[in-house]
Amino acid sequence: APPCPGAPPAPPAPPCPGAPPAPPAPPCPGAPPAPLCPGAPPAPPCPGAPPAPPCPGAPPAPPCPGAPPAPPCPGAPPVPPCPGAPPPPPCPGAPAVPGAPPAPGMFAAQKVGKSLVPPVVARKPSRKMRLLAWEKIKPNDLKRSSGNLWESYSSSPLDSKIIDFDEVEELFAQPEKKKVEKKEVAKKKEPTFVSLLDPKRSLAINLITKNLRMSYKDISIAIRSCDREKLNGDQVSGLLNILPETTEVEMIRNFGGPPETLAEAERFYVSLITVPEYALRLKCMKFSFEFKSITEDLEKRVDNLLSAGIKILESEDLKELLHILLVVGNFINTGGYAGNAMGFKLSLLSKIHEIKSNKPRMSMMHVLVESIEKNKPELLHFYKKLGNLSEISKIDNADNEKELNAFSKNVNSIQASLSRLDQESIDRFKDIFEEASRFCSETERKIQEINGLEDRYIKFFVLDKRNYSLKECIKVMGVFCTKFEQAIGENKKRKEQEERLARRKAEMAKRETLPRAKKKGMPPPQEECLIDNLLSEIRGGLKLRKTQSMSGPPRANGASKNIQKSNATSMEKWKKTKIALIVTNRKKKDDEGVALAQINVSVA
Repeated sequence: APPCPGAPPAPPAPPCPGAPPAPPAPPCPGAPPAPLCPGAPPAPPCPGAPPAPPCPGAPPAPPCPGAPPAPPCPGAPPVPPCPGAPPPPPCPGAPAVPGAPPAPGMFAAQKVGKSLVPPVVARKPSRKMRLLAWEKIKPNDLKRSSGNLWESYSSSPLDSKIIDFDEVEELFAQPEKKKVEKKEVAKKKEPTFVSLLDPKRSLAINLITKNLRMSYKDISIAIRSCDREKLNGDQVSGLLNILPETTEVEMIRNFGGPPETLAEAERFYVSLITVPEYALRLKCMKFSFEFKSITEDLEKRVDNLLSAGIKILESEDLKELLHILLVVGNFINTGGYAGNAMGFKLSLLSKIHEIKSNKPRMSMMHVLVESIEKNKPELLHFYKKLGNLSEISKIDNADNEKELNAFSKNVNSIQASLSRLDQESIDRFKDIFEEASRFCSETERKIQEINGLEDRYIKFFVLDKRNYSLKECIKVMGVFCTKFEQAIGENKKRKEQEERLARRKAEMAKRETLPRAKKKGMPPPQEECLIDNLLSEIRGGLKLRKTQSMSGPPRANGASKNIQKSNATSMEKWKKTKIALIVTNRKKKDDEGVALAQINVSVA
């Protein structure tokens, strides 16, 4: 085979087994190779001499015309063929080289030796076709089965004119997607604003300012004039939460561009920082809105605590009540180590309702209330004069003092800064701060008085200062008053139940004394009820209308039938009446039995 232009020379093929190698003649150094005579074999090489290396840059020796190429040895790599050149014949006994798989669209396979080559398609489709999902037969399978269908097509190829390729392409081409031309809408370019603040900070500022529903200029004017009609308490608190910090104020003032190019939050700050002492003005406005609610609540708690503490110490009814309780306790503890007591700890008042008596549902508190109700009824409602001690006991004087100190500190701080405002703004808040100062001094005096009450309580009730405070004493008194009031209601209900049971017992005893049978000629007592009368009549026997005997004179058939019908009706009515009375009597006995059982339980 002729060598490819520009390709490196092929290495010499190894000799076939059994054939004597044809040694080339060793060329002389620098001498051109001797031309070979047509048909003359090359000179054999010397035994043991290596083959002469080719001269550098020398072209390979052309083969002799008509000389077959040297056959390759088994196991040797084949010489790469040149493009377009037929493949070299295989060596004897060597396996055949497999052919390439047939290309899609081929009509028939052309048989070259024993290998199949796919047919050449006349033309290629101009459009992208759909896929024909078939399964190709592998070339090795075709070779193993000789005389198959596909080999027979090589001897009689199909005429290409039979198929209309244009029609096939039209029918099986993939549909082309139509490109929808989008109409370009001219978008208005939104103006870009310069944002100097943090996005979250800007969002919080925008939310609060939008809720005001005022322009930035109007907000600044309302703050400058301290207008409490345009800005309410919630709005002022919201503005105080978004006041600019020192770094933010410097950032806004150092901005060199026009203010119109700034974002919403930044423009609000631009308008706000033009107001002198805007933070102080907002603080004064907030104080004026919250002054009434803070002072009224604190004053109410302090007054209630002071009033209840004084009322407990000065209550004569409470003193007499505790005296009665001391006497009852000494009576119960007679002969014991706890008897002959001169006094008792205040903690007993919160546990007296837990001391049970021998009577069911009755404690020592019920006994105390019952004794006072019988002998000293004027002491029964002593708790109403002391106020609602249960709620007052929840008030802590230490908390009141802390709240007053914080309020007083805020008042003094704002008052010290008022001089930085203009005279008109000072006059707006002058009366409020004077009233706040008076409130602070007056409340401070009350709190100190409450603190002095604690020492009086410890001395009055002989308490341990380490375990008792004013709050604890009022709490014990509150529990005692609450349980005392509950005992009054429980005693009242128990008395009503006992009275009802006593009436039932009297009625039951009266019924037992009544005669069971009604005597002839005696009129029924007026107190008896209708059911008792009916029961007594049933026990005595019910007289029925007598019918004519069979031995009497014969009567007409119609008259005898009427008599029989009347007797049957009377008998039926009597049966119904008797059944109803029996049912009523049983029910009555059951009710009486239940009442007796209840009475016995109550008595027990």
